[in-house]
Amino acid sequence: MSERITLFAEVILPLPLPSTYTYRIPFEWNDLVKKGQRVVVQLGNKKIYSGIVFDVHDKAPKVSSVKYILSILDEEPIISELSFSLWLWVASYYMCYLGDVMSAALPSALRLKSETKIIMHPDFDGDITSLSEDESKVFEVVSRKESIEIKDAIETTGNNNILPLLNSMIRKNLIITEEELNSKYRPKVEEYISISNNYKDEEKLKELFTRLESKKTLQKQYEAILIFLSLAKNKDNEIKKSDLTKQPNISASAIKTLIRDEVFHIEKKIQSRLVKRESNLSVDKLILSEEQSIAYNSIIEKWDEKPVSLIHGITGSGKTELYIKLINDVIKEGRQVLFLLPEIALTSHLITRLEKYFGNRIGVFHSRFSNEERIEIWNKVRNPIKESRYDIILGSRSSIFLPFIDLGLIIVDEEHDPSYKQYDPSPRYNARDTAIVLANLHKAKTVLGSATPSLESYFNAKDDKYQLLELKQRYSGTLLPEVFLADIKESTKAKKMYSHFTKTLLENMGEALKNKEQIILFQNRRGFARHLQCEACSWIPSCERCDVSLTYHKQSELLKCHYCGYSINIPQQCPECNSHGVKMVGFGTEKIEEDLNIFFPDARIARMDLDTTRAKSSYETLITDFQDRKIDILVGTQMITKGLDFDNVSIVGILNADSIINFPDFRSYERAFQQMVQVSGRAGRKFKRGRVIIQTFNPYHPAIKDVISSDYNSMYESQILERKVFKYPPFYRLIKISLRHREKNVVDKSSEEFALEIRKIFGGRILGPEYPLIPRIRNYYSKEFWLKVEKEASITQVKQEIKVLMEKFQASHKQLRISIDVDPV
Repeated sequence: MSERITLFAEVILPLPLPSTYTYRIPFEWNDLVKKGQRVVVQLGNKKIYSGIVFDVHDKAPKVSSVKYILSILDEEPIISELSFSLWLWVASYYMCYLGDVMSAALPSALRLKSETKIIMHPDFDGDITSLSEDESKVFEVVSRKESIEIKDAIETTGNNNILPLLNSMIRKNLIITEEELNSKYRPKVEEYISISNNYKDEEKLKELFTRLESKKTLQKQYEAILIFLSLAKNKDNEIKKSDLTKQPNISASAIKTLIRDEVFHIEKKIQSRLVKRESNLSVDKLILSEEQSIAYNSIIEKWDEKPVSLIHGITGSGKTELYIKLINDVIKEGRQVLFLLPEIALTSHLITRLEKYFGNRIGVFHSRFSNEERIEIWNKVRNPIKESRYDIILGSRSSIFLPFIDLGLIIVDEEHDPSYKQYDPSPRYNARDTAIVLANLHKAKTVLGSATPSLESYFNAKDDKYQLLELKQRYSGTLLPEVFLADIKESTKAKKMYSHFTKTLLENMGEALKNKEQIILFQNRRGFARHLQCEACSWIPSCERCDVSLTYHKQSELLKCHYCGYSINIPQQCPECNSHGVKMVGFGTEKIEEDLNIFFPDARIARMDLDTTRAKSSYETLITDFQDRKIDILVGTQMITKGLDFDNVSIVGILNADSIINFPDFRSYERAFQQMVQVSGRAGRKFKRGRVIIQTFNPYHPAIKDVISSDYNSMYESQILERKVFKYPPFYRLIKISLRHREKNVVDKSSEEFALEIRKIFGGRILGPEYPLIPRIRNYYSKEFWLKVEKEASITQVKQEIKVLMEKFQASHKQLRISIDVDPV
């Protein structure tokens, strides 16, 4: 029988470990432990983690002893075979560990690890004479409480490097530490009140009323029952206790007494944290244009022949209507749909459109949700009961790892967007490319959509790997916006610049406001000023942890680093030469917002950037207010360039096109074109043709000419030729290898050694080592190598060579951090 066989489990831990760890299964659990379940295991001498069972077998490892699994957390597997296949592909393709993928895939509330608790040593002798000041502080807190966490000790002493202090206290037999595993998920429990069975009878209820009404001291109880009945509408119904207690003239003590006397019955119920949605439109009534119908029919006809379709539709061409039709077809077959978006802002905007058709069948998933909400969404996606699960998920890139049961369609909207790429931490995956693999595993369809497709996707479509569909007309019938150039250089010479606005832009804005129309202004830099600079000695305040200048934020009156969060107060004078002549250089969205209040004092102005959208619902509030015309002018960073659909926007202003064109990256031309076309597309989408004003020092730049003519093909042809000549994607694959260390000389020396070794393998295919644009971030210096690999070469063999070299090099350079980014963007 299986229970007498010694079985072992290979367990994935949520750590960057090169392999799974083997644990022994207790005999009595032989039939209980299954692949895909979470189990609790011990790693090392103390630490306890929840891991995922990857395999169960009877092959004993070649070690003297094997730790046992401590407990099983799930009755049934929470990770399916298909999910494991995706995890393995991500780990292999993006050259990371399975533990990294597990950390990215599972909501944090499902990834448990023990917390170190500090408690008093049971054999403490009472002698505290030898304690230092910090030791005394920690000991005092521990002696007052049953246990404390390490963070409590840090707060008590103000010492971030607390571990040496705790080790000293352990050696003195003052404290000991123990590990405690706590679940991060707590179901939401709501208390419901109803009339108890004792008083459901009409006669008994009347008797109760008579008794309560007759005594003055019982009036509060009498009123509480009356208010309950008015809310419940019927004595047999129940209501939330919170709804009753928040009513005016309700006494909490009266409710407590009625519960004690068994007049009220109270029951605790688990409640969902998720929003309930209602549909009021039928997809059957959605009418497609002739162009949309041709595209829709073509996708349906070639559903199996071409599993990936690329919809290249100009801004406002009605790609969303096409998506809705396709979604409806798939969920009618009982299958699920994943709708990927690059920005959280877009989910709150698009959900209002989709819920009209699909109501409660659609869920939203992104990083702004709490741990508890993410767990509930996770469970609703994998619910085997069709009526209780989500058919459609609208989400950001992490949605790719949700446990879909039967995925039939993946839509990747704004597929060109670099936000689909995960940068740090590992795995550094691209959700667009991973979506195609996931769809293939589920035998599902992938639809990519964009007004400005990435060169790689458009190349694949031209190469007949993807089905290409073109939408060249706006759904509303309006023309694409007129694009006007405002030459900053000429305006400055003619003294017609007003702060950072040309006369052309201000006049167009004034006219739009006069006509009760709305305006969007794009400036891809947040903050008030790029930096401060001393006029006397040119000193610039910089970050102490990163090689960047600090950005001035007027609202908080701080200079901030946008890479590590370091901040300082505004200096009253230059610390180098004591001059008071410190000026602001450059401008950001905060400065634009302030200037607009001077130029248009009666206008309602709002700003959308990282600083104003940190709260969970801040995106939705801003977008809803703009949609409802409570905002006249919206200033923003690249958040406002993507997929937002507003009826009343007539003017879009790009305040500094040169900042996005003149960027040292082989994709800068493509990115500049995409951003300018995308933000331009927010103008004139419904009722009248819009206008776009581009402010630039170089109006003759070819990227701007392509934007004016909205000529994607011109941009594509010029850039694809350059990519081929200079060996860049889509003709070559790129792999970036980064070496990091706190000491600059260690990075320099190690990178030269690494260069010698890697060039023995790849020769001239390697570029570097070179410092990136910002050599030091968070006190770590970095040098990069870029490997260009021909498409014809075996990428598997290339990765294997890199892996072997890295392991060998890391073994002799243990303090060095080495990271790999496959297909960097």
